Formats: sequence, structure tokens, C-alpha cells
Amino acid sequence: MNHHDQFEDRDEREWLAQERARLEARNPGATPSGDPMVARYRKLSHALRTPLADALPDDFAANVARLAQAGVVVDAPLDAPDATLERKLTNLFVGLFAIAAVVVAAMYGSQWLPPILGLLHLDSSVAVNWALALAACVGATWATEHLRRHKESTHAA
Repeated sequence: MNHHDQFEDRDEREWLAQERARLEARNPGATPSGDPMVARYRKLSHALRTPLADALPDDFAANVARLAQAGVVVDAPLDAPDATLERKLTNLFVGLFAIAAVVVAAMYGSQWLPPILGLLHLDSSVAVNWALALAACVGATWATEHLRRHKESTHAA
């Protein structure tokens, strides 16, 4: 028997134990097997069939509806200690990345900048079209964000 056959035999035993445990869990009157592997899978099968306890209070929906009608906005606190630490670390890493980018550009810019500029062909009409497409995307993003903020400010008032 080679190494591969051992894995197949073990997988088949596992599968048969899982199936037997599933069938025993469905039929509580059946005589349970003495196989410890089947007993473990029977516990697992029972746990998977047991419904989870409700984590929400009974009046949760009513409370949410009442808050929605009142127009209350519930925000997570932004000044939580974890949020402040994460914000500071993010700012630190962005700053370090910016410094590294400037250093790399200063050290190696003379080597990679001319080939990139040669690929862009900034004098071609294709470059102008891409620049216009970029400007349109940025403008559309800015306009939709401006409209969303305006709508929120007039809706909240």
C-alpha cells in the first residue's frame, strides 16, 4: 500500500464516520455506535442542527423603527482609543511611504523616468483623451459627493 492509498483510506473512514453520525443524529432511537470518531461527529452534527440563541433583544425592531422615525443618526465614537491609535499609525505609515517614494525617485528617477515618459507620448491625441477621461471621472466623483452632502444637509434640517 503506497502513501496515497493511506490518505484515501483515511478520508473514506472519515467520510463514513461523518455519514453514520449524521444518520444517527437524525434518528434519535437508533443505537449509537461505539466508534469514538462517530461520537465526535455526532456531537458536531447535533451542534450544527441546534439553532443559535437570538442575540438581539425582543424589541429591537421596534427600537430601530422608532429611531428611524425620529431621524436619529447613531454613529460609532470616532475618538475610541483603538480608532485614534489606528489613525495615528495610518498617518505615520503614509508619511513614511511618502518619504520613501521621494528618496527612491531622487535616487533612481534619472533611470526610470525617461522610459516612462517615452511610453506615455504626452504629445499624442491619445494622451489628451486619457487626460480628459481622467478629468471627467474626477469631476463626476466630486459632483456626486457634493450632491450627496448637500442632500444630507438639507434632509437633516
